[in-house]
Amino acid sequence: MNKNIIFIGVDVDDKNFHGCGYKNGSMIGEFKCRPNVGHLVKKLEDLSEEGFEIRVCYEATYLGYTLCRKLRESGYHCDVIAPSLIPQQPGWQQKTDKIDSRKLAEYYANGQLTIVTVPDEKNERVRDLVRSRSFIMRQLKALKLHILSQCRRSGMSYKEGGEEGQKKHWTKNHREWLNGTYKKQGDANLVTNLNLLLEQEKRLSELIRSYDEQIERISKQEEYQKKVSALCCYRGIDTLSAMTVITEIGDIKRFAHPRKLAGYAGLDLREYSSGGKERRYGITKMGNRHIRTSVIEACQTASRYPQTSRRLKIQHATADKKHVEIADRCMRRLHKKSQKLLIREKTRNKVKVACAREMLCFIWESLKVAA
Repeated sequence: MNKNIIFIGVDVDDKNFHGCGYKNGSMIGEFKCRPNVGHLVKKLEDLSEEGFEIRVCYEATYLGYTLCRKLRESGYHCDVIAPSLIPQQPGWQQKTDKIDSRKLAEYYANGQLTIVTVPDEKNERVRDLVRSRSFIMRQLKALKLHILSQCRRSGMSYKEGGEEGQKKHWTKNHREWLNGTYKKQGDANLVTNLNLLLEQEKRLSELIRSYDEQIERISKQEEYQKKVSALCCYRGIDTLSAMTVITEIGDIKRFAHPRKLAGYAGLDLREYSSGGKERRYGITKMGNRHIRTSVIEACQTASRYPQTSRRLKIQHATADKKHVEIADRCMRRLHKKSQKLLIREKTRNKVKVACAREMLCFIWESLKVAA
């Protein structure tokens, strides 16, 4: 089957590309070139033979899918390999770029590597936009905690003297209190520090709003509108969560069963059952953390009684009836499952994760219908 194919494994690096050719069960040559497509193509031409097809693979790294796309444009078959699923030899203590390229070529020829699906380039750009928004959000959260810590260390407490639960941070009143209180401090360094921190917080907040507006505009495009409408029918999922799940999943057709999607999100259970004993532990977390985080956050209210909120009523009025039926079925299922687990005295976090796995399976069904 592979007699007329030359398999080439490429170990990519910032300084050099190292490659190895493999044909008919034996190595036919190695090369080293500068880290760009032009020099790599020249090396591939040197290894090419008449009547043989060249297939190239490399590990998913900082390059992403750009090298793969450019090689395909040059007429070469190229695959991106999942690094965590490359076979490892027990006791092997040597690792060099040459050795890695040899292993890639040999395992590639023997069909022992797991190929990563290359997403559509436009969808990847939208996915990067959503991920960048999450990155900025983490920065904003860390900055707010730092500002509160500065206030506490300086003897300024917004909640002091107020009733418990009445005063919350980062509300309109809290911001007015911050702007009015730190200016009364006598130390000039403290005033300057808090002033600069609050300006940075304001800039990051405005940046988040700009990201939200852009994501909202993209969600109304033809290729996303129907999918977003389907997912927004679920309780706990808004436009941002829907766009996160949609862009991270990509083509839903590549998941033949909901279990495959749950495994891709790292929501499978770890299990070590042997000798007639069944041992199951927490989720593997070996998967896409963006999907996993989004669905777990969407299940924060899964244990509440299933009822349609005002937002859901507005959404259901314009959505497809099939999507509404799936979302309602999911809401009832999650409530029933969460109540059973709570009766068994499972912790609320475990209940939310279990419900998130169930919700992801319903999301698979919704995206299948919307595709």
